[in-house]
Order: sequence, then C-alpha cells, then structure tokens
Amino acid sequence: MPDTEEVAKAIAEASKFGTKSVEETGKILSFLAKVFNESIEQATGIVSDKLKFLRWQRQIRMVDQVEQILTQRNVSEGRTIPPKFALPMLENASLEEDDELQDMWIRLMANAMDPNFKASFKMAYIEIIKGLTPLDVKILDFFYNQLIADGIERGNFIRHSYTQNRICDALNISREEYLDSIYNLFRVECLAPAIVKGGIMMGREPLTIFKGADEVSMTPLGKNLIEVCIKKD
Repeated sequence: MPDTEEVAKAIAEASKFGTKSVEETGKILSFLAKVFNESIEQATGIVSDKLKFLRWQRQIRMVDQVEQILTQRNVSEGRTIPPKFALPMLENASLEEDDELQDMWIRLMANAMDPNFKASFKMAYIEIIKGLTPLDVKILDFFYNQLIADGIERGNFIRHSYTQNRICDALNISREEYLDSIYNLFRVECLAPAIVKGGIMMGREPLTIFKGADEVSMTPLGKNLIEVCIKKD
C-alpha cells in the first residue's frame, strides 16, 4: 500500500476513475505500479491516457482476485507486463460485467505477472476473449475438463472430438444455443469441425468425413487459450 504522500500526489489524477476512498485509491494505484514497474504517479499517468475506469467494483474484484491468485502461488514479486498487453487487459477486465468472462482476464493477468508461469502470451488471446460469450467459456471449459476426465493426454487433445449431443446434454443447452456458440468458437479458431476417417479406402488413404458442427475438436490455439485464461489452479 502506498504511503499517504504518494496517494495525495496521485489522487487528483485518480479521481477521474471514480474513486470512493483514499484506501481504495491506494489499492488500485499500488496494483498499477506493480503491473508497469513504475512509480505510482507514472503508472497513473499511463493508465489515464488509455483507460476510463467506469465500474469501480469490477476493478476492485479484478485486483482482489489477481492478488489472491498470486498470493496462493507464493508470488511476492510479479513480473512486469508490457503495456501492449497490460493496457487492453486492464481496460477489458474493468469493463466486463460477467464474472466468468472477467475471470478469463483475471487469470490471463495473474499468469502474465507470475514469473513461474512459462506459457507464451499472444495478442490473439486478448482479441479472442473480447469475442467470447459466457456459454463459449462453458463449452471450452467442459471440453478441456472432459478430455482430462477421459484420460486423453494433452498432446492428443486435438485428435479427440465430442458430438453435439454429448455437449448439449452435459451443459443442458438447446441445439440453437449450441450452434450459436460453436460457430463463434469456430470463428475464433478455438474449436474446429472434426474430421473422421471412414472405412472406405481411396487408394492407400481412407476417405475422411467432415463433421461440421455435429462433432467438434479442440484446436491448438483453443488448448493454449484454456490453459492460460480458463484453467483454474
């Protein structure tokens, strides 16, 4: 937590974020200073150029959750996140009203700040999360957890598929809800239509069947997104 003098210097700038108290202001400013590895005043200036924190409770939830994850991992010194990643993560996380979607931003930020987390971070993740719905997240989460439960090794995830009926029954959703979500997940390339080898041979190769939305597989991008943004510790 910053000292009183530091908070006082930043309070005028931070007031445009809709601050409610010096304590809450200090909490947010300290967090931003950690993210950017800058002084509180400099970090506040960076954010004020880009972000308008319109929903203070969502910011507090984001900060609390990220710090809780890092504390559980015994991370005392988080690594700096480059502004090109940090700014859109902060902006979108602070504006996201759905908890499941905000949790993706929270895990992405916590993993980015964790020096022990070795997965690579891509700008594509930011664009993908912005385009997801809560049902999309549920389907991806189901897909990953079911693959683990079925004993599928991570290296073979993309070779395994699930049918429309299996997913609809597991999540208790209609065919229309399923199709809306699946085609969005196709669009962001997290899932793809399954391609199943048939029993009829064409020369030395079996014919393949393109399953469309009736049966779907996870893509490498989808697997990585889940492990960086959805999978819980």
